Formats: sequence, structure tokens, C-alpha cells
Amino acid sequence: MKPPRRTALVLAGALLLGLPAAPARAESAGQARAAAQQAAAELAALQPRVDRAVRAYEETLGRLAQSVTVSVSADAQADAAHRVADAQRRDLHNRVRALYMAGGSAALYASVLDASGPADAMRRVAYVQRIVRVGSATAAVSRISSDALQTRATTLEAETESVLVTAAEVSQRHDELLGLLAAATDTLARLSSRARSVEQAEAAAAMLRALSADVEQTAAHRVATVRAVGVPADLRRIYVAAARTCKGLPWNVLAAIGQVESGHGRNMATSYAGAQGPMQFMPATFAAYGVDGNRDGITDVYDPADAIFSAAGYLCANGAGRGPEALPRAIWHYNHADWYVALVLKIAGQLPAAA
Repeated sequence: MKPPRRTALVLAGALLLGLPAAPARAESAGQARAAAQQAAAELAALQPRVDRAVRAYEETLGRLAQSVTVSVSADAQADAAHRVADAQRRDLHNRVRALYMAGGSAALYASVLDASGPADAMRRVAYVQRIVRVGSATAAVSRISSDALQTRATTLEAETESVLVTAAEVSQRHDELLGLLAAATDTLARLSSRARSVEQAEAAAAMLRALSADVEQTAAHRVATVRAVGVPADLRRIYVAAARTCKGLPWNVLAAIGQVESGHGRNMATSYAGAQGPMQFMPATFAAYGVDGNRDGITDVYDPADAIFSAAGYLCANGAGRGPEALPRAIWHYNHADWYVALVLKIAGQLPAAA
């Protein structure tokens, strides 16, 4: 969750649609041309920094989309590995139990006593030895296989955490980019209407508009590739219970925010802006909206129940319970960025609506 900030992308577009010109003043054609050339030079000097910021923003947004997709795959494979390992353990247990119920290997060896003669007894001994060897080898292989699958599951879960990118990282790059675009917009906004009509100023304005459009298209493209991860059962119960405190707030929107903000609590590092906990609350916002979700007498921003119930209350206060049409605005209040709203709604739409 982030404090409000100026949206330079909107300003850039608005400038080209007719922001008020700088205060009227006596200005010759030569002065207007010089002002336009100066503005163009300032934007040209700013361009390398803008380019770097755009690349950093695109890369981080792409990593966020990738980390979500990778975590989906890793979680699924880890679950499968756990299931196979469990099945192998059950199979081994059943084989051991069957051998025990049959009297064990001692009973098999005792069958030799029923042999019709020395030759028959030797055949029975060899047969029993093969059974015992195969059983022991199978058990050993099963244990090794089970251990390997468990190790793989642990590795996959670790990989999921290592690639996890949260909204805070994207927001940081987004803010850096917005700051630079705001500076560029302000440079053009200071020009008089006469100076803005100079070719260099018009070219600079067109460049800024194209850049703003490219940034928005990049965000839309990255968001389109994101997939929802499985919601841990214990957190799902909390998301559902918290959503019920705000009639009309879907539980999957809360879950989507939990995924985007911290990977459902996997990464609760304090963000560059100071946001904390699994739902990334700013301290002042949590002080105002914090809820003791688990009713233990303590309101803790790092406690999942407290954080999720508080997020539900904050969203509700910003209109989340007023119907689907109000949800985007409520989510925007949580993080003032259009890419964030689109990302949350994309993930929420992939989770079941029914609790």
C-alpha cells in the first residue's frame, strides 16, 4: 500500500490535449524558438535517464509476471512430489504389513520344513532368499525415491521464494519513471503557447506522448501473462472470513492483493516506501485501519489475520463493498497505479469466486 502520488503519465497525455499554457508574456518569434529549443535540449538530456527507467520498470514488471507463473509451476510440482512420496510410503507400509500378517520372513523360512526332501528344501530356501532380497531392495529403492522426491519438493519451494517479486519492487521502478516523466512534462508545461507550436517543442511533446503510451502498453502486456497461484488453505480461510466483514467484497480480491503484495506472506520485507507485513501497509494507514483479526488482543501488521482483516476494512472504506464497478477504484486506493489495479483484478479473476 502506497501514499498518493502524482501520475505523470496522465499529465503527459493531458499536456498534449491542451493544458493551460504558461502565463502570457510579450515574446518574439525568436524568443519562442529559443525557449522551445531549450526545452527540447532539456528533454534530450533527460532521455537517457528516462530510457533506463523504462527498461528497469519493464524488467521488474516482467519479473513479477514471471515469478507468479514460476511459482504456479513450482507449487504444482511440489504438491505432486509430496503426493507421490506419500503414495510410495503407503505402498511400502502396506508391503511390510502384508509380510508381517503372513508371519514375516521367518514364516517363509519355516515353509522349508514342509519340503518333501533335500532337493525340494534347497529350492524353497533359494526361493525364500530371493523374496526377502527383492523385498529389501524394493524397500530401499522406495525409501531413496521417496527421499529424492521430498528433496525435490523442498527445492521447488525454495525456488519459488527465490524468484518472488512483489508489487513494492515494481512500484519503486514505476515511481522513478513517473518522476522523470513528470519532470519532462513540467518542462513543456512552462512553455508559452507560441513556443509550444515550434517544431522542436511539438516533436518533444510527441515523443513524450509515445513514451507514455509505450509504458502503458508494456504494463498491459505483462499483466496479461500473469497467473494466480494456489492460495494456502490457512490463509484462504482468513481471506474468506475477512471478506465477509465487507458485504460485496469478493474474497478473491483480498487473496489477489495478498499474492501481489507478498506472495501470500512469503516476502514480508519492508518496502522502499516503508510498507510492512503480508498486506504491505504503511504504518500510518495501519494505525488508522488496523484490526485485531485473530482477536488475541494485539493488532500486529505482520500477523496474517490482522493484516488481511485490516486490508478488508481499508478496501471497504474506499468503496469495495459497493459492487463490481466500485472495485477498481477501491483497489487503486490500495496502490495508486493502473497496472496494479489490472494485476489484482487479473489474478482475482483466475481464483474461484465462491468461497
